Amino acid sequence: MKSTHLRRGVLASSLSLALFAPFAFAQTSTTSTSNSQTNQQSTSSSQPPANQKSAQQLQTVTVTGSMIPRTEIEGPTPVVSITGQQIKDEGFTTLWEFLDSLPQVGQQTSDPSSWGSSSVNARSVNLRNVGPGFSLLLIDGHRVVDYPQPLNKQSNFQNYNNIPTGMIDHIEVLASGASSIYGSDAVAGVINVILKKNYQGDELQVTGGGATRGGRAYGDINFFGGKSGDNWHILYNAEKSNRTALWGMDRPYQDSVSSAGYGSWSPASRMFGYQYDAQGAIALSAQNGSGQYITPPAGTCGKFTNSQLSQSHSVTTNGTQIASVTNNGYYCSQPALFQNWVLTPGSRSNNAYLAGEYDFKGTSLQAYGSVALYDTVGISNTQLPEFATGPFYDQSTGQVISQAVRQLTAQEMGTSANTHDREQNWNIQTGLRGSFDDSQFNWDLNLNSQKYTVREDYTGIDINAMTNFFQGKQLGTTTVSGNSAINGGGSTTIPIYAMNWQQWWNPITPQQYSQFAVNGENTSSSWLDQVQFRINGDLFKLPWVSEDPIGWAAVVEAAHNGFLLSPDARGDNDNFQNPFGAYLTGGGTRQRYSVGNEFRVPVLDSVTWTISGRLDKYNDASSADIARTWNTGLEWRPYDGLLIRGSYGTNFKAPDMQAIYLTGSTSPIGDYVDPLQCINAIKAGQANSTWCSQVQRPTSQYYNLTTEGSRLLLPQTGHSWTYGFVWQIPGVQGLSFSTDYWHMGVDNSIEYLDPITVLADEAGCLTGLQVNGSSALSPYTAHVQGSAYCKMVTQMVQRNAAGQIVSEESGPINEASLYVSGIDSTLDYKLHTDDYGDFRASINYTDNLSYKQRVLASDALQNTRYNNVASRITWIGDWHKGAWDVSISGLRDGGMRAPNYGSCNTLPNGIQPSMITVQSGTESVSTGVCQVNVNGTPVTVADTEYQGHTPVWITWNTAVGYNINDRASLKLTVSNIFDKVAEIPYYAGGFEFVTTGQTGSEYNGREMFLTFNYKID
Repeated sequence: MKSTHLRRGVLASSLSLALFAPFAFAQTSTTSTSNSQTNQQSTSSSQPPANQKSAQQLQTVTVTGSMIPRTEIEGPTPVVSITGQQIKDEGFTTLWEFLDSLPQVGQQTSDPSSWGSSSVNARSVNLRNVGPGFSLLLIDGHRVVDYPQPLNKQSNFQNYNNIPTGMIDHIEVLASGASSIYGSDAVAGVINVILKKNYQGDELQVTGGGATRGGRAYGDINFFGGKSGDNWHILYNAEKSNRTALWGMDRPYQDSVSSAGYGSWSPASRMFGYQYDAQGAIALSAQNGSGQYITPPAGTCGKFTNSQLSQSHSVTTNGTQIASVTNNGYYCSQPALFQNWVLTPGSRSNNAYLAGEYDFKGTSLQAYGSVALYDTVGISNTQLPEFATGPFYDQSTGQVISQAVRQLTAQEMGTSANTHDREQNWNIQTGLRGSFDDSQFNWDLNLNSQKYTVREDYTGIDINAMTNFFQGKQLGTTTVSGNSAINGGGSTTIPIYAMNWQQWWNPITPQQYSQFAVNGENTSSSWLDQVQFRINGDLFKLPWVSEDPIGWAAVVEAAHNGFLLSPDARGDNDNFQNPFGAYLTGGGTRQRYSVGNEFRVPVLDSVTWTISGRLDKYNDASSADIARTWNTGLEWRPYDGLLIRGSYGTNFKAPDMQAIYLTGSTSPIGDYVDPLQCINAIKAGQANSTWCSQVQRPTSQYYNLTTEGSRLLLPQTGHSWTYGFVWQIPGVQGLSFSTDYWHMGVDNSIEYLDPITVLADEAGCLTGLQVNGSSALSPYTAHVQGSAYCKMVTQMVQRNAAGQIVSEESGPINEASLYVSGIDSTLDYKLHTDDYGDFRASINYTDNLSYKQRVLASDALQNTRYNNVASRITWIGDWHKGAWDVSISGLRDGGMRAPNYGSCNTLPNGIQPSMITVQSGTESVSTGVCQVNVNGTPVTVADTEYQGHTPVWITWNTAVGYNINDRASLKLTVSNIFDKVAEIPYYAGGFEFVTTGQTGSEYNGREMFLTFNYKID
């Protein structure tokens, strides 16, 4: 028996390195603890002697994706394992930063520094680009509580940014469906974080560093240790870290509005310099009833920080020529609009972890428990408070004011007005485990309780008080007409004020600011209580199989979880302005009961068949009830150096609790295109109506968007399969290669109808038409007029008698589908020399072959592969000899479609032609032919469709470590050696001009960290 196990153990040791450690250093861990049920691997203060490694491989190990311990590391689906030390050696200061660099991880789906972000201090992981909610985070094999605040204001997700790296032994990544083992959410895969266990001694680690371009200063102190007795063991860990925020002012090319891509400059911008007054760069302005800026008093702009006198121009075009230029007057602009915006939020963390085990003498029974506290304060900011009036009659000057805008500065406020997210996450567990039937069967009973709270402190504004400060009390109303900037010059009733121009054109003091300043606080919480009982063991051996018996495992679970959003009550009032642009409410609970089975059957000595199944029962307010999933896999080892494998399984995701229980969350929508009024205007011969373009609108238009959950949602279903091989290449000791094809799909997926889609479908359902470009109409065929869908969307938009939008509703529906597939490959080589030390090299490659999706069941299934990064490569080489450890690693992100891809090229003078489209089924298909309007008539131009791509992104990292003595060591880590920052694409515009979809591209530049490690005993 031992010879067979040894053969397979040695094979597993060599083959597992191919996929099990893509960034492996010398300390890659592939051995388990003696207790095989826990998914926990041992960590010791020193590496075992080389002659002990094969003996360790005889132990069984439970790998993520299976409940059955086995001697082989590799199974029917590939699992990647990375040690906590490797994460730090690569220069990553958080778990999320490292995971975001893995080839299996797709682009971010939310930018935490964007205006209105509701989860600035949290980070999600998007395995296979399927979506953050389709990846499951585990700690020590147990499900983790959801982050309390919703991602993108609408869905649950789990935070990978608050787990301290100092507590991590290793992580295991299974990038394939595993619902038959873990239940909901494990559609795209599982990330299992294994915390440190069985450490003996005390150790102190201090790290400091930051970005060489400035910002992102980092400091970390980590103390961990362990103590043991005859029948007990405890481990303790305390870590304190501080990361300063990266601000727009730290990166000048991100600071100024003029950094936008040149292709997004309007004709006026190209003629006179970049003018951004329509999109928020106004520091101080006032416009009369004709829309002309009222020139500020001499010297006004110089009194304000980050302010200069600018002149606004607008142009009219005819075909490819500029027909006329209008001088709109002078105002105070903010050239460095984004200087106070955070590019990467800062954080201060204090974390602690205590775990212990106690063996009852004379029995197989062991009690265990742990408690962890993750306490974090996140620091962020976007635009400082702004005050904008609507149209009013100014009694003090006797003129109509169409709009006045005032941006406060930090000097006026006496504060930077940062938002602080104060988080606490408790994770407490206890359990008993043991064995029976002469250790033939092992069992584990685990009780776990978690709570996550977020208190978000922010600076708000009392709009009524601010209005009183600048405009005074309303003095009645009056009816005006002939003012082109107000309702197109028609007759309109507007309020009367006596504007305090002295206060308007001069900086205010912090004491004056306090008259309308408000400190707001949003709170949210989520909780999870769960109990789990697992059992596994060997059943019997098939007569024709020489060694291994049939393995079996089962699990029974029960869980109760919930969340509650408690925003500042004043946020539901139009007179209260907060920096998020949303008022999120909701809360609810859910109960889940689950049972699962898994069998591992050695069909032949060289062939193993695995099959698993699971049933999950949900009790909540949705229509979800029972979900059944199954998975099967085959492993064939024709000889000791080759594993051929494959798997197929079904998966599911229960409806997000946020999607079920959100209750009337509101956010303002402004400067919008209104397809219905645009269609009516075009039909009336007004080809370039203000309703067809955000840019042409003279004053901002706002309405409230209300997002509510749905009690009709069903579980989202999925499937996945993989097949591939792992090969120890003959004739070359230490060289192995693996490749796996993977495919996964999601049907009945929950999709929020976004405001643009609702308005476009409302217009199509009412008129039977849709807008192409800015002046052309074509038949609307996405949905049948009078259908249930059309009735739904037309009821979601409320309009006043003039046809203007008053409010809009949005919500989730079970409609979307997504199918993705690709290839993962790894080449791994190890070389030991007596004189020159140990060498290791590894290359890991992922190619996303297809990304097919549709939002609605009536939509065509489109392959949008190149809207994301299609391929990613990572590599590492390391050398160890004596006291020295040196490594060099890198990452390559393939290019992706650049902003404006598929639209017309902008003409040299800034005019933007329209793309001619044709209807193909339910889709509008680009013809690649562009047109402009000449005297109201569409005319084809020679310029063609823009097909730009972002450049390939490549960065290199290195780490050099030196052991001073047996107790002390130093390590210098440099990430992004060549100080590369992302380029701004030609058509980029708006905040964050870099292409954030290219996950590797960023503005941090080179970062350097020095770590001192000291073993106290």
